[in-house]
Amino acid sequence: MSGVVAIPGVELTFAGGKQMTIPPLSLGALEQLLDRINDVMAGGKMDATSIGTVIDAAHAALKRNYPELTREQVGDLVDLGNMREVLEATMSASGLEAKPVDVSGEVLAP
Repeated sequence: MSGVVAIPGVELTFAGGKQMTIPPLSLGALEQLLDRINDVMAGGKMDATSIGTVIDAAHAALKRNYPELTREQVGDLVDLGNMREVLEATMSASGLEAKPVDVSGEVLAP
């Protein structure tokens, strides 16, 4: 992975001290993932779907700066210790709070 990133974002240190910059999600990726992200943020439970959503969102964001990064590699970078932090970094880099929102950006009621 190169040290120079094309798109600024949130710096995050992964296992082994690997630092990466999580840029904002593209609107296309956000459109595809928004309902799933909202479900994860609102649900608070961990299952295969929520784990997949965190990996997909992180991969969609990270591949903007690290195009060679595969989904499988992102799955290895994200673990139980940083899963929530990775999703929150992805959301905050995208200008969204880590709260469920609708497509207009309005926070959904709990």
